[in-house]
Amino acid sequence: MKLTIFCVFIAAICLGQVKIKGIITDKEERPIAFVSIGIIGRSIGTLSNENGHFEFELDGDHAKDSLKILAIGYKSLTFLVSDFLKEKNRKLILEPAPTELEEVVINSKKIKYEYLGNKKYTKNNCSGFVKNNSNWKGSEAAILAGNKVGRRVLIESFGFFVIQNKYSDSLVFRLMFYEASEKQFPRLRTFLRKPVIFKVSAKQGEVIINLKEYNITTSKDFFISLECLMDEMDIAKFCYAGAYATPSFVKSSAFERWNKIKGGGGDFNVKVSYDR
Repeated sequence: MKLTIFCVFIAAICLGQVKIKGIITDKEERPIAFVSIGIIGRSIGTLSNENGHFEFELDGDHAKDSLKILAIGYKSLTFLVSDFLKEKNRKLILEPAPTELEEVVINSKKIKYEYLGNKKYTKNNCSGFVKNNSNWKGSEAAILAGNKVGRRVLIESFGFFVIQNKYSDSLVFRLMFYEASEKQFPRLRTFLRKPVIFKVSAKQGEVIINLKEYNITTSKDFFISLECLMDEMDIAKFCYAGAYATPSFVKSSAFERWNKIKGGGGDFNVKVSYDR
């Protein structure tokens, strides 16, 4: 009898739309904002809102697909869609991920600074985000920084240039850094230990975010990625400077595979310091 009921349940999923929704908190029941929730390898998913709530719909047969929940600083969770849907309103509790902070020692007499990425802004070329099924939230655009492998750097700041911003409210973004894979694509998970979320209200001009307090270090080449945390980010209303010749890596949702585009990479840059 239980097997029959389960089969009917799976058939119901296959025939139409199903809704994925719930709330994400920590052990103290504090909501966790901007958690990535989605189907691995597909452009299906969303981010939790400021109160930890999330909701999105699935089309077609996704019963056997894997649903992943990923947040910076926490252990990830993975469910089969069919298992997840057995409860109408899921409450997910994330556990902190163990971290070992690396000590960064820089001799002030030998310190050197350098900009990685694109320091020169192409102010006549608008670049923007790719929309997913319902909105822009969780969409990312990235470029390769160009760090020398084996050179440990401290990432001190991030910069980009807003060409136009016609929105009246402040826009919310998340900065992400990913190690480069052997095939020179961003890896799935960021090496950040805590999220870097910031707001932009400037209508035009350079935006610089100070990152010293985050103690972000790496000795590998890495990608600089800007993630949209807004439901709408129409390129006709908001865009940033992008280089014609720089390869762009984009994805429209959290667990979609990165797509490489020949040109139009964002003019993102980071200031780094290291010992000579």
